[in-house]
Formats: sequence, C-alpha cells, structure tokens
Amino acid sequence: MTFADYFKNPIVQSITAALLWAWLMASSFVVSAYVTSYASPFATTGLRFIMALVLMTPIYFWLPKRPEDSLGAVLSSRSLTMKYLLISGALVGFFIGLFSALKTTSSLNTSVMYTLVPLLGAILMLSFGQRTSYKHWLGYMVGSAGAISVLVFTREGTLSWHVGDGIYFFACGLLALHIISVQHWSKTVAAFTGAYRIMFFGSLWLIPITLIWGDLGSVAWQSSEFWLLLLYLTLFTTLLTFVLQQLVIRFGGASRLLAFSYTIPIWVALYQASQGQDILLYSYGFMIGCGMVLLALFMIDSQPNKTSEPCDG
Repeated sequence: MTFADYFKNPIVQSITAALLWAWLMASSFVVSAYVTSYASPFATTGLRFIMALVLMTPIYFWLPKRPEDSLGAVLSSRSLTMKYLLISGALVGFFIGLFSALKTTSSLNTSVMYTLVPLLGAILMLSFGQRTSYKHWLGYMVGSAGAISVLVFTREGTLSWHVGDGIYFFACGLLALHIISVQHWSKTVAAFTGAYRIMFFGSLWLIPITLIWGDLGSVAWQSSEFWLLLLYLTLFTTLLTFVLQQLVIRFGGASRLLAFSYTIPIWVALYQASQGQDILLYSYGFMIGCGMVLLALFMIDSQPNKTSEPCDG
C-alpha cells in the first residue's frame, strides 16, 4: 500500500478530518475573543452564516446529487424541515452563546467549559436511543478531567468563574444536541450537502434575529481587522468545520467527533504559548492532562457505539 492509498482509507480520512476539525475549532475560541469588540454576538453569528451560505450556494447547485438530496426535497418534507430547523437552531444557539459569553469571560474559561460537550453528548445519546458503553462513559470522564488539567495547570491553577461561563455551559448543551442530532438524522447525507442544509436553515434562523437584535448600527463596518477576523471565522471555523464535521460523523460516528473535541484545549494552550503568553507547557499537570486526553481517545474511539441506523426522512 502506497502513502497515497493509505489516505484513501475512510477511517484514516475520518481521523485526519477529526484532527483538523479540532484544530480549527480551537482557533475559533481565540479569534472569536477578538471579534467581540467589533460587533454584537447576533451580528457576528448572522454575518458568518450568511457569508458562508453565499459562498457555498454555487458549489452546492453545481455538484451532482440524487433527487432526494436536493434542497427542494427537504423543504417539501415537513419532518425533514423540522429536523434541520432543530439541528441548525441548536448550532446557532451555540455560536450566539459563545460570543455572548466572551463578553464577560475568557477564551481559557470557554475552552474549559467546552470539555463538557462530549459528556453532555453521551447523556443526550440516551434520549435518542443510542447506547453508550461503560468504557465510553469512563473515557468521557477521563477526557474531561484531562482537558481541564491541561488548562488549569498551564495557568498555574488559576481559574475563576464569570457570568459568561453560565451562558456558555448552556451553549455547550446546545452544541451537544446539534452533534447528536446530526448523527441520528443526517449521517447518510454527503458531507457538503449536509453542511449546506445546516447553513441554509441556520441562516433562516439568523436573518430575522440579526435584523431585530443584531445592533447593526454599532458594527465596525469600516474596520479591516473586523472583516479579516470575520472572513477567517466564515471560511475556516464555519464552512470548513461544518464539512469536516459531516465527514467525521458519517464515517466515524458522533463518538469520534466528541472524543477528538478533548484535544481542543491542548491546541488552545499551544497557540497561546506560541504567542508568547505565560503558558506552562512543561508542567506535570499539562503532561498528565495530555496523557489522559490521549487515553480517552483510545477508550472512546476504539470501538464505536452501536447505534441505530440513521434516518434522513
């Protein structure tokens, strides 16, 4: 088997996509913290979704697809429409919660809270009739403890509670609901098609929300830095991460995506250290935390959950 053939393996593609997804999600915490001073949470979320939808639309209609995969087929089905409104609405709520939280808390704290998403996702799996093994439950707990250790010990154990942390905890619950909903209802859909559907219905949620509560008059429209940050969030942490998420869930299941989310705090710490911030990468707590995250990956991802067949109709 050649090196190129190795990367044609769906499992390898899924794991590679999961790693890239985690790295991009980590970068979104950092970039999102900067953009909050230029626009309101509603405006920022609305603009990134609408810009991503505009970029994706010509590609979506150009790509060949089955009749049942068309947007018209989704809109003609009341059941599918309601499902995608829930899938997209949960994701919209997460992003709004993230930007709202960053008004009163730090990217470090949001990274800590994000480590609860896999555990919340595992709990939600039960409501969708998906069984989670004891090994996976233990893996989620080990991963959460390891990720929190990474963040706490890189800052010499300093971690305080802010009002935004409560907002973000609720947002994490919405993200977990989004991931599990995609696993249950949209797993069989092609990655780009599924991402486009989420973007389309997300924009339907966000257009009226942005117009009514987005405070568009206070957006820093003239700032080039604002547009650069927004463009990055649109291309890499919205459009690309949606496609990668669909790819990971389709070939590896929601448990793989949840497992790799534990690596996000590590990427955040590495980024902050590269920017000259006082991050203790060589502390025992950081190294032990990284080891626990790696152990959790093997525990959660080695034997995917036995789930019911996904339904798209």
